[in-house]
Amino acid sequence: MKETGVSKMSLTRKDTHVVMTLIDGAILKGTLVIERTARLSDTLNKHDKDFIVLSDYENNHHIINKHHIIKVIEIDSLELEE
Repeated sequence: MKETGVSKMSLTRKDTHVVMTLIDGAILKGTLVIERTARLSDTLNKHDKDFIVLSDYENNHHIINKHHIIKVIEIDSLELEE
């Protein structure tokens, strides 16, 4: 099967578009992959995992310690163009 650049659908996970502010002032925009039945807050508050992976819109992947996150805002895809 040929890859078209479009993300594959998953029955167990979903992409969530976010803007994230870190303690050093960095602001990242990208997607977090979370469980389909979970809320973003559920994923961020999980105590068994200290790190999350954010994929930005330039296809870079950031491994982020959750203790370094100040704020995360879920955004719609329409807000990405701003």
